[in-house]
Amino acid sequence: MGQLLWIGCLESDEEFERKASKGYDLASAQTSQKNLLFGIEQESKMTADSINGSVLPPFPIYKDKDVEPVIWSHANGSYDVSVGYRNDKYVNRLNCRKSMISEVRKWYKERYAGGELAVFTYSMRSAPMAAACKIKRMIPNVKLYLIVTDLPAFMDMGQSKMKALLKRIDWKSIQRMQLQFDGFVLYTEKMAEYLRIPEKKWVLMEGSYDVSETINIKSIHKEKAIMYSGKLDKQYGINMLLDAFMQIEDPELELWLTGGGNAEEYIRECAQRDKRIKFYGFIPSRKEVLNKQKRASVLINMRLPSEAASDYSFPSKLFEYMGSGTPVLSFRLGGIPKEYYPYLYPVEEETMPCLIRKIKEVLNASCEERNRMGTRAGNYITNEKNINKQCRKILNFCNL
Repeated sequence: MGQLLWIGCLESDEEFERKASKGYDLASAQTSQKNLLFGIEQESKMTADSINGSVLPPFPIYKDKDVEPVIWSHANGSYDVSVGYRNDKYVNRLNCRKSMISEVRKWYKERYAGGELAVFTYSMRSAPMAAACKIKRMIPNVKLYLIVTDLPAFMDMGQSKMKALLKRIDWKSIQRMQLQFDGFVLYTEKMAEYLRIPEKKWVLMEGSYDVSETINIKSIHKEKAIMYSGKLDKQYGINMLLDAFMQIEDPELELWLTGGGNAEEYIRECAQRDKRIKFYGFIPSRKEVLNKQKRASVLINMRLPSEAASDYSFPSKLFEYMGSGTPVLSFRLGGIPKEYYPYLYPVEEETMPCLIRKIKEVLNASCEERNRMGTRAGNYITNEKNINKQCRKILNFCNL
């Protein structure tokens, strides 16, 4: 039957909340990995071990200088570890990489049973990729699969000159390691062209949705509110959203914002000027965020078409947005397949007047019409993009 190994940045639920309280904010990566890992296990009837390295901001942005290792079990019989490392600026990623490679050696000695092994590596980062490549050197017939959610060139943009230099060096290392992988799970089609991956070595899979999070929206009290949850960075159009909202003269309408990022200062300034703006910051409890999404009138995806990564990134937030049963407003992006747009309210132009018009148009629609749109989107994401269907797609590609 063989074995499965997951290499990524997964945390136990308890550890995720603890790290979130200290400055860790990759909630989308946590949810995405849990969905994929559990789905792969359900569809393959196998239990995986996991080796993980937290993607933390350096000390003192993240409160701990020394990240302690954490061992847990996500399923009966599994061994899961989030490695410890020194969280110093500029070298924290290198330290994490060394710790993950060390943990791989330990796993090989203590957990590898011999025979077939499939390794799923989450995200195109050097630490998990290096750990997977180390296994390849120890077990030449292992099958390595890389799940590419985003391209490194379009992550952590706007950094210092030193970090930009380190990133260029890191990219060369990633390109060399890419050659060691047997297959790729890509979140957008254009990634294959950018990474020069042959057609038969990749499969498109934008993410997955956990149907257990779906509830009947008719039982939820709706409030007159637009909601954005996720990364609050200026490059994602947060300033445009705030400016557009403040031009809509409706004293009953509110704007709810959850998450964190470099637009926080501007959000607080706007909230002082316009009391309808409610900034909740980063909310560690996923249940609380989902409940807010279900109570809102409209959810908005503010990734912009002009953003450099728009063709190479699928906004994973769309899955929980659409699954909430609340109608979703989004700009048209190259990274969103055309099949999604019948279930979204698309913003056709990247201008503030167009955004304002679209928000008003959706809010002026009847509650029944908005509910119909939200229900159609929820049914689509539940039936077509659920964990089991998406993970079966991956396993079929991997011949597992």
